[in-house]
Amino acid sequence: MQAVYGDQCVDVSTVRCWVRQFKDGELGQADLSNKTRSGRPMTASDQLHQDCVEEMIHGNHCIKQKETAVALGISKERVGHFIGVLGF
Repeated sequence: MQAVYGDQCVDVSTVRCWVRQFKDGELGQADLSNKTRSGRPMTASDQLHQDCVEEMIHGNHCIKQKETAVALGISKERVGHFIGVLGF
């Protein structure tokens, strides 16, 4: 594999760790889904919020990121992300 993938090849110790993890569960019953974890969920990354940001910018080109964030109840950073995605 290293001849084909070079530095991108997974290390043998990583593969052994994966094998141990899958062996501990029932054969073929390994759970590959993401586990829920604590922390703030990303609820502002949906199309609805992106559309709202776009609408607010079209309505007022001088609106500030913070004003948009407060009006929508999302973070200023998320508004900045949407601005980048939308190409403003």
